[in-house]
Amino acid sequence: MYQDITKLIKTLGGPKKALTLLVGGTLAVGSLLTVGGQQSAKAITKAVKTRRARRDPCPTVGQTFSVQAAGTDEQGLEFREGDTYSVVECDDDAILIEITGNADNPYFVSGAFLSSISDYPAPPAPSEKAPSRS
Repeated sequence: MYQDITKLIKTLGGPKKALTLLVGGTLAVGSLLTVGGQQSAKAITKAVKTRRARRDPCPTVGQTFSVQAAGTDEQGLEFREGDTYSVVECDDDAILIEITGNADNPYFVSGAFLSSISDYPAPPAPSEKAPSRS
């Protein structure tokens, strides 16, 4: 391998020229990767914003609800009667909540489960759902 490297350096015109080409090539590749990364980040950000714009807004964001019956969801999250929680975000039946006074917030919980133990509104029946936008 030493022989191959030595031949390559001689072909490039000596160690100074080889080092110059190596440093210049590294800078060029780094610049291309930086520009490509920036363009990728912009494309991803645009895609996320577009998806959010198409999605119906969550009508319960920012609202606080009270637990009326103790219960435990499928992930083992326990709710006690009298607990309160606020809705941070929702996507279909996945509801992101923050339980008041809980240090381990936030949690994803099923909207159907929340409506069974609290005053969270029940999801609409399948026939009541609006047609989805594609």
